[in-house]
Amino acid sequence: MTRNADAAAEGDDAGPMSRRGFFRAGAAGAAVAAGVAAGSGTVAAQYDGWLEGVSNYDGTHDYRGQDEVTVEVGAGENGLRFGPAAILIDPGATVVWEWTGQGGGHNVVEENGAFDSGSAVAEEGTTFEHTFEDAGEGDTFNYYCGPHQSVGMKGVVAVGSVDDDLVDPQAEGGDGSDGGDGEGSGASGYGDWFENVGNYEGTRDLRGQDEVTVAVGGGENGLLFDPPAILVDQGTTVVWEWTGQGGGHNVVEENGAFDSGSAVAEEGTTFEHTFEDAGEGDVFRYACEPHQSVGMKGAVAVGAVDDDLLGGEGGSGGSGGGSGLSASDIGTLALGFGFAGALLVPLFYAAHQMAERNADRNA
Repeated sequence: MTRNADAAAEGDDAGPMSRRGFFRAGAAGAAVAAGVAAGSGTVAAQYDGWLEGVSNYDGTHDYRGQDEVTVEVGAGENGLRFGPAAILIDPGATVVWEWTGQGGGHNVVEENGAFDSGSAVAEEGTTFEHTFEDAGEGDTFNYYCGPHQSVGMKGVVAVGSVDDDLVDPQAEGGDGSDGGDGEGSGASGYGDWFENVGNYEGTRDLRGQDEVTVAVGGGENGLLFDPPAILVDQGTTVVWEWTGQGGGHNVVEENGAFDSGSAVAEEGTTFEHTFEDAGEGDVFRYACEPHQSVGMKGAVAVGAVDDDLLGGEGGSGGSGGGSGLSASDIGTLALGFGFAGALLVPLFYAAHQMAERNADRNA
């Protein structure tokens, strides 16, 4: 099915840094922030944060010089991305969105109504196109898939120029890769199970506790387990507790070791399993069946795991220990440093987390 937008109009080696040391480092960073270009490819600086949480965003792919450019609809491992997420074209170029047939029904909707493919469809080979003949130099068009915007299926078309890192394009358009090679892309102890699980940053070490709680419906959209990966002792009971966010969920181990049954949404619902028959090094990978495709997956490791270990007291998502930084700390830094300094805060925080993880491993 091909639909032209214009025709349719007529009929996207240090130990943990202390809290005080972090603030000191942040203040030093603020002093040089004015020398850092805002357009350094960070999501915060580009497109007013539109591509924040879009896992395959890796910069703007430069397609200037081409009359027609193709963007995949249903890219990525789960078919819930546009590929590439951000493109740069000349005024007058035509963008063709082509459906891969993956990830269910999709559509292409510009946030201000510049183009709209209509109702969501799933059929592979479907196309929708729009010619940017009236666009000016520096114009940007943010668009999304209506059914999947909340899980990061968003894109951007920039025209003529853009304040962003540019990526050499593939010959015929996006390759649909998820981009990024950070530690959230999967751990050796779990294969690729945690690829695209947004809050995975290592295994939370909860050994020494008889009972551990995991939140069901964590994250901004209620579509995550928190923490996603935990290490427990043999005989520990894990209690999954529903937050009431994100719709109906269940907890299903991939090989049938435990199963909470049909998906439910009620806040306060609990399901538990005691790992009394598990052996040292056993790993149990589980998922929420309705939301597995968007990364709602978790794992329980028993006794030992080949993975980075994080300290912690449960499903708070923090890195544990008294020296950790709170969200209010970060907010204070951002307000104190202003916009340019705030761009550096995530970098300092990432260094802080890495130092703590190194300390945990060396303890």
